Amino acid sequence: MRSLRKRPRSDNLANQKRSHSTSYGRYIYLSILIVMATSLANYMWGDLIMLRGDGLVLRDKAILAASYTSRVEEIFVEEGQTVNKGDVLMHIESSEQLERLADLSTQQADLTQRAAEFKLRMQIANRLLPLAKQREAQTTKLLGVVDDLQRKGNLTTSRYEEILKSSFDASSHLVQLTVDLDMLSGQIGSLEAAREDAAVALEKLKAHYSDGKITASVSGTIGTEVPSPGAVYRTGDPMLSIYAGEAYILMYLPRRYLFSIEPGMAVDVSNGRTNVAGVIDSILPLSDALPKEFQNSFKPMQRNQLARIKLQDQPIFPVYEKVRISRPYW
Repeated sequence: MRSLRKRPRSDNLANQKRSHSTSYGRYIYLSILIVMATSLANYMWGDLIMLRGDGLVLRDKAILAASYTSRVEEIFVEEGQTVNKGDVLMHIESSEQLERLADLSTQQADLTQRAAEFKLRMQIANRLLPLAKQREAQTTKLLGVVDDLQRKGNLTTSRYEEILKSSFDASSHLVQLTVDLDMLSGQIGSLEAAREDAAVALEKLKAHYSDGKITASVSGTIGTEVPSPGAVYRTGDPMLSIYAGEAYILMYLPRRYLFSIEPGMAVDVSNGRTNVAGVIDSILPLSDALPKEFQNSFKPMQRNQLARIKLQDQPIFPVYEKVRISRPYW
């Protein structure tokens, strides 16, 4: 038999060189381990050595609340509009205030009329007083003569009684006029004081109502909630808000850290698009629960101490925007 293929012998095979290949998988695996270890260390102990905190962009807020039950007739502003102090924001109408204005006007008119009547009575009394004094003096003098005639028997009893009655009426009239003058003087003084109080109250109410014009108490930006025409507000209900003053950051400090955080410390503020330099203006002696957008679903609700950050530049940060605060290290 003869083989069809010649096979090499195993005892005389030529030496073969093993090819060398780069182990990229090992490097990738080690890199993933390093990244995971670094992330875990940063999550567990990063706050101890690096300043990282959450904050909200805030501005001073002035709320315009309804002082009385009112209905919005016209609105002259919109959300985000910039207004100056004294600008007319809306026009309202209040039947309650209009009734009070009418009542005060009627009351003032009544007091004025009563004061005029009392003054007229006082003028009449002042003119009658000299005549009453003269009559009282004449009847007193006549009564002395009549007494002499009565003692001598030259005057009848009925006539003497008539003269006595006339003298009594004259004295009574004089006393009545004197008392009326004193009483009218006091009543006119009280009415004048009441009328002045009513006039002052009426003017204050008119100024407060101001024909239903609501003006801005501060200069700033109109908030997101703007009333619509026809809306009705009860006493104390907020109608409009104005954000005034410069923007600042209310920062929620970390719960633990190994470095000192003091007023005057420089920080960086970022909203993901813009970075702005800031300075910690004050550390407030207050703590508050983190807003929902800052809470961690895997941790219980936290309370952090608050700090106020003053921005060196005033960027266009929307109010209530969430920002991240860190410490510059270069």
